Amino acid sequence: MTFDEILTHRVSTRKYNDRMPDDAAIQKVIDAALLSPIVRWHKLHLSVVTSKEAMNLADEAAAEIFAAPNAPVKMPRPYLYSAPVWIILSGKKYVEAENPQAARMNENLFWNVGSIIENMELQATAIIGYSDADLPERKVKPELIPVSYIR
Repeated sequence: MTFDEILTHRVSTRKYNDRMPDDAAIQKVIDAALLSPIVRWHKLHLSVVTSKEAMNLADEAAAEIFAAPNAPVKMPRPYLYSAPVWIILSGKKYVEAENPQAARMNENLFWNVGSIIENMELQATAIIGYSDADLPERKVKPELIPVSYIR
């Protein structure tokens, strides 16, 4: 896939089939995360989950959260879209008591996480993410974000 094709075919998949990506494909997604433009002082971690038992426990926990009366949103099951593999990115936020620059560092942490996830999404679009849904080509929508040119 060309980069333009990756961009126009990347979608948020909500239903995966059970086809397991091979280890090389999973590693390419991990490598994409590691190639992200990030600030290295943050404590980040990637977890690769293929355990059906762990996934079922997470789905049960999600069921409790979304069934709560004060749940911010209601979602249908399966909550985690039946993907056969999860790559979970976690990071530790800073607290003011430990670091006077905590607020600024946490903003930077969110930027880092976004960069990593974007790299992983684009790589996954190119090589894996097996869905039973069609992946139609998306069209550019200039109305989404105004653009100004200063020449």
